[in-house]
Amino acid sequence: MGPDQAGRLQAQYARRASPIGLTVEELDFEHFPAKNGFPGIPVKAWIRFLNCAELVDGEVYAWTAKAAEVTWNDGPVTYRTWVWSSAVTRREEMMTRNLGERVTRDSSSSE
Repeated sequence: MGPDQAGRLQAQYARRASPIGLTVEELDFEHFPAKNGFPGIPVKAWIRFLNCAELVDGEVYAWTAKAAEVTWNDGPVTYRTWVWSSAVTRREEMMTRNLGERVTRDSSSSE
């Protein structure tokens, strides 16, 4: 790795020093209590940082009706932060979904 590449990598990590999660007010645990599960649910989640966002592979061990706490690794460091549930997708759903897939309806079955 050359000095230019090392400098760019260092700048990238400096921008992403800490994730920006939801506030206690946004989470509102009084009205939306957290549920816990084990083992963790494998997810892809959008995590916000000061100057960027990144789609990470993580796991969810806690959630509410509107948010999920995502745990993920970035090199040797493990992070955990709360994000809106719309920022999270189960990994197996992403792997089995075909964006060009069409739904075909059987004409013999009418409801």
